[in-house]
Amino acid sequence: MGRDQDRDQDTESQPPPEPPHRAGVDRRTALRWAAAGTALAAAVVGEEALRRTLTGDGRALAGNGAAPSSTAGAPAAPPPNRPGTGSGTATATGQGRRWSDPAGWGGRVPGPHDTVHIRDSVLLDTDAAVAGLTVDAGGSLTADPARTLTLTATGSVIVKGTLALAPADAATVHTLRFTGIDEQRLQGGGMTVVPEDTGLWITGDGRLVLDGAAKTAWARAAGPLRAGDRSITLAAVPQGWRAGDEIAVTPTAPPTEDDFSTGYDLLRVRSVSGRTVTLDGPLGHSHPRVAMGGGTTVGAEVLNLSRNVRVEGTPGGRAHIHVTSSHRQDVRHAALRWLGPRTRTGETWTSPQGPAPVTAPVLGRYALHFHMLGDASRGTTVEGVVVRDGGNHAFVPHGSHGITFRSCISHDTWEDAYWWDGAPDTRTPQGPSHDIRYDSCVASRTRSEPEFRAYRLTGFSLGAGHGSSAEDCVAVGVQGAEDASGYEWPEGGEGVWTFRRCLAHNNLQDGVFVWLNTSQHHVIEDFVAYHNGGWGIEHGAYLNDFTYRSSVLHGNASGGIAVHSLGRGRGTVFDGILVDAAGLSDFAVATARHQLAGDPVTLSRCRFSGYRKAGVAFRATRDGAPDNVEVLDCSFDGNQLWLDPQAPAPHSIVFREAGDAAAVDVLTAGSGGRGVPAWNAATRPADVTASARTPLTPRIGLAPAAAPTRRLPG
Repeated sequence: MGRDQDRDQDTESQPPPEPPHRAGVDRRTALRWAAAGTALAAAVVGEEALRRTLTGDGRALAGNGAAPSSTAGAPAAPPPNRPGTGSGTATATGQGRRWSDPAGWGGRVPGPHDTVHIRDSVLLDTDAAVAGLTVDAGGSLTADPARTLTLTATGSVIVKGTLALAPADAATVHTLRFTGIDEQRLQGGGMTVVPEDTGLWITGDGRLVLDGAAKTAWARAAGPLRAGDRSITLAAVPQGWRAGDEIAVTPTAPPTEDDFSTGYDLLRVRSVSGRTVTLDGPLGHSHPRVAMGGGTTVGAEVLNLSRNVRVEGTPGGRAHIHVTSSHRQDVRHAALRWLGPRTRTGETWTSPQGPAPVTAPVLGRYALHFHMLGDASRGTTVEGVVVRDGGNHAFVPHGSHGITFRSCISHDTWEDAYWWDGAPDTRTPQGPSHDIRYDSCVASRTRSEPEFRAYRLTGFSLGAGHGSSAEDCVAVGVQGAEDASGYEWPEGGEGVWTFRRCLAHNNLQDGVFVWLNTSQHHVIEDFVAYHNGGWGIEHGAYLNDFTYRSSVLHGNASGGIAVHSLGRGRGTVFDGILVDAAGLSDFAVATARHQLAGDPVTLSRCRFSGYRKAGVAFRATRDGAPDNVEVLDCSFDGNQLWLDPQAPAPHSIVFREAGDAAAVDVLTAGSGGRGVPAWNAATRPADVTASARTPLTPRIGLAPAAAPTRRLPG
């Protein structure tokens, strides 16, 4: 299709519980019993009750005083390691027992050289270190809700049963940490567990329960922030924020500032009082509140990056989470850090810090990867999750349907943040993921290397499938080279998205980038783009039908809208768009080379201001198809149009300014009609059947904070 680039592929005190013979056991009750180590939990509830409550199976259990048997068909347990015997395998054989009890391990608690198999119900009641861990089908490992605990592994953790990290309160922290990873040795791949690719694997009928304390994921500043400020007043009360939480304040400066896309502040919370957050140090950058006209005024997003459930690698050894389970998952209020490994390619490049190796992402090893689950993933919720300091894609619902991502944050990660595998080439459609929901999610400081090769890097890749939506999301600080963007409709991604009230700002290149040939109709509404280093909207590829409604594009360095594509059948329409170039660009709108002749692109009821030369420029090049554009009922604060002398004679340009009754055809200068020197064009009367209308002023109500989230019910 032209302009196509290679992309990496992968393929929350409860009343006493009712007796088990009268009612099912809810999740929190089971966890409390497990923590207390009662005989009831071991003898009656046992692993099966815990498994059922954690998997949402509420069937009552008959109390018969007997512990459930081990998993049917499980291989005989090898003898446990004896102290001082070095590495080996330790196998859990008891039921409803504590990790710290040597009796449950045959006399010795496993240590850092042991690879552990769990086939029963184990309560992690102490910090532990292992060489590797498998929770077999029917088994469960549950961290004590009342204790701050860390489980460290130098090898993979493979979950075919249940792994649950669910602290009882916000002061308790559960951590799963992977150490000693050599990223150069990771193999990558698809459905099969590769134990050497150290990370967290959820497979078979495995279930991952990460359920941290709920908190407001992010909130907007209520006013301008100045360098040196030591407190921030937010537009909403930040629920759950605590002293010690780490926050990131996003850049909002205009693109005339050198650090407009990278001017973040990373600080810790000293205290919280109502909507006021006091910091542990001064802000290093100014973060202005931006007024864009139409009543749309926005402050910087303040992202809370701290959670009390953590899955992490190390800065020099990144792990990953790979889900191929047939069970739906619940991943809530967790911080996933130092995940997404990379490997050296053998090349070097001159980075801003000097010569550096060129690295590439390891195929299929992402921060949170749902891999080819089809309908099995339906009902999965990923809520209030932070992925930070990642070397690869953050959130990946690849070939996996019905997953909701709510109030999630990707911050300082490499490769497209919200993504699944793209089309392998320009002739093969992208594999779909259906009914994906991005609700109030943030892609922040997304980058790649080397920077000059980061073509089409994006915060949100809105790919193929049906029933998907992106609403109230934010893309900020996305780096990258040509055609990088906050949001992308990718080449080969034949999907139709509900797209509303999303914001792109302070990205190095575009706010929205579309490069899609499609016969389907796409609607983008209530979109806001400000202070991006490229266009607010860059629209291609050749022929498609998009409708952009009621949107505000302010102070984007290249201009408001670039139009590469012509229409296909219904035509592409920009209706009720407010473009304020804020004195930064020559044009509010400009056409570019059209590869193929097509149906009209219509600009209707728009308001154009703040440009230097003209509201709409026609600049399609001579080696492409001529312009076919209608500019109807729009208002301008200066010269309306300009025809590039290097552009071919247009197929059709029809113009009617707001307030005028008559329309004109716009012709090349000197080709007859009445000359209009300011346009470098001539005009003649034109017939337009559409009645004259008044320009619209978009009034977009952006939320003051992320959508509320909650812990698992129970």
